Amino acid sequence: MASTAQELAFSSIEALSARIQRKEISPVEVTQTMLSRIDELNPKIHAYYTVFHDEVLEDARRAEQEIARGNYRGPLHGIPMGIKDIYEMKRTTCGSQALQEYVAEEDCVAIKKLKSAGSLILGKTATYEFAYGIQSLKSPVEPVRSAWDLSREAGGSSSGSGGAIAAGMAYSAMGSCTGGSIRWPAQCLLHVGLKATYGRVSRRGIYPLAWTLDHPGPLARTVKDSALVLQALAGYDELDPASANVPVPDFTAKLDRDIRGMRIGLLADLYEKSCDPKVLEVYDKAVDKYRSLGAEIVKVPSIGIPELEAIEWPTLWSEAAAIHVRNIRNRGDQYNPNTRQFIQWGLLVSNAYYMLASRCRAQVRDDLNAALTRDCDVLMLPTAGFQGPPPVAEESPGLNFIGSAFEIYTPIFNFTGHPAIQVPCGFDSDGLAVGFQIAAKPFDEVTMFQVARAYEQSEPWHTMHADI
Repeated sequence: MASTAQELAFSSIEALSARIQRKEISPVEVTQTMLSRIDELNPKIHAYYTVFHDEVLEDARRAEQEIARGNYRGPLHGIPMGIKDIYEMKRTTCGSQALQEYVAEEDCVAIKKLKSAGSLILGKTATYEFAYGIQSLKSPVEPVRSAWDLSREAGGSSSGSGGAIAAGMAYSAMGSCTGGSIRWPAQCLLHVGLKATYGRVSRRGIYPLAWTLDHPGPLARTVKDSALVLQALAGYDELDPASANVPVPDFTAKLDRDIRGMRIGLLADLYEKSCDPKVLEVYDKAVDKYRSLGAEIVKVPSIGIPELEAIEWPTLWSEAAAIHVRNIRNRGDQYNPNTRQFIQWGLLVSNAYYMLASRCRAQVRDDLNAALTRDCDVLMLPTAGFQGPPPVAEESPGLNFIGSAFEIYTPIFNFTGHPAIQVPCGFDSDGLAVGFQIAAKPFDEVTMFQVARAYEQSEPWHTMHADI
């Protein structure tokens, strides 16, 4: 039977915030539990680069006093979180030797909003260098390990954020998603991973990877926890060129409504021929569960893997190259060789190809919007078509990561901008976690959360955690 401390460490935000509001437990006690676990487990997991021990305890005492006076701010008040180390706040390294001494002058917009909601920032979590490249032993830091199996990676590039939650070292943690770097580690670690609509959350003060693809967002244990974090993050920022000036709804408004009669559109053309049978078997059971919940399952035409890769990767490479080219020329020796190689690839993408990819992604976006208007209420597909996470390599891995071994379906919603959420749906026959994505119309996260929550509450996966 789990100890009281372990039960507390793996609580949902929903349950913990209710206890904090009722004053059954103090933010100080909660934060001390997190810091104790970080002290014990981070040397094994390597999820945190920097931990703000003294600062977060001071913030926890302040939160305790505010709540005692009746100044309860909401469900994130007194909740400790981790922050991916590309978000500007104090020491911000982006996982790179080139920025090991960099200290941010002020917090980024997302962190300011989380603090305003009462969140307590535990520290900065690990990332692939500049949220790019691949996990490498040539990095200045250790690869993040999965709490489910310490011989395996935690997924990337938001590996530290996922690893912290899986080990009970944070209740939620911020990540970033350019091609799937929130949803992929969330699948690997049996979490929920959220990428809201492009423009829903300000990116100002977050180190960019690809301007037109980047999405900030949280990893969390449950769908509702993700909705609660998004509630604090969402809103227009006139200084972020991509920020959307649209109303912010109550993201929890439809969470407990049933989904009878709703239409779920499968993007089968994208995954049926490329998905590993072990993954597909688990995913198909999730589709059947939706049928049993009263949803209508339909197939929606879509692009395939070759088209997805032809749009996503050259776009990402070329935009990343434009961001990093000056630094590469001036101090390329401080970059991980893998990251440097990806940036060099980006310099080879022609203007003509970039424009063709932009036109194609606009067409895909229009086609999905039409399907969401005409044929279905939400879209569904696996998060990835291959088993993961991979074992930690004894040598730095090579660069040929795109192809039959990297069938990942997350990028489609990065280049279309649709909101998408990864939901865990069990384990394959080898004991590796599997998940699926639900996507919705732009700025219709409310419906997306409703459909994702309906499945989540019908299965036990959100109640499970690694025994560490």
